[in-house]
Amino acid sequence: MKKIIIILLVSFSLTQLQAQKSYFACYNVEVSNDGVSDFATALDNFMMSDAGAKLPYSVILSEIFFGNADNKFSHQICFLAKNADVLADWGSKPPPTPEGILLQISFAKNVKVNQTILGSPLIETSSLMGDYFNIWQLNVEDVAVFASAFTKFSKDTEKMRGSGSFGLYEIIAGSNKNVTHHFGAYAANLGEFLKIREKIITSQKEFEAYDKSTAPISNVEGVFGGQIIKRYNMK
Repeated sequence: MKKIIIILLVSFSLTQLQAQKSYFACYNVEVSNDGVSDFATALDNFMMSDAGAKLPYSVILSEIFFGNADNKFSHQICFLAKNADVLADWGSKPPPTPEGILLQISFAKNVKVNQTILGSPLIETSSLMGDYFNIWQLNVEDVAVFASAFTKFSKDTEKMRGSGSFGLYEIIAGSNKNVTHHFGAYAANLGEFLKIREKIITSQKEFEAYDKSTAPISNVEGVFGGQIIKRYNMK
């Protein structure tokens, strides 16, 4: 009975979020080694210009530290939208300002897009993400049960995480094969992430309870990790 109540509460919470549902669109890209500085400068100049400041979404640029053949990209550019209306004109290029034109030129010269992902946060333990992140790409068969286990796991490990945070995200389009959701873990840096990870894994009780609940209904399809290096228009 307790399990049913938890699932119903999670489902109710997810339904309540629909009215203020936020979204993200992420570009997983390869930036040429000799073009990283040029692209970063062009993006910085555009985002710091009047036109960039007027963009309706926040922008995050990250460098990928750890990946594999299925997650072969050097950087990630994510656009965060507070609601669906913000993405109504998605796909339009930067405005034809000097900074916008230089950004387009640099992007075409230095950047190769490997993947584009559209998604939405389902549950986040904090709106303040740490700079380092690990993303587990999941195939979830029962979202309500998984969300219940995620919520309990987040609560049970809150003191162990300190300033670290978790996020569960629905992937709407552009995902790798079989991937339906992302589990994100965030910390101030890689060292802090590893310390938090060890605390949680060695706690056994909390981690084993989460694993027992989620293993039958989910599978890890891939993992990548990196660090946020630029944040723009964080409103």
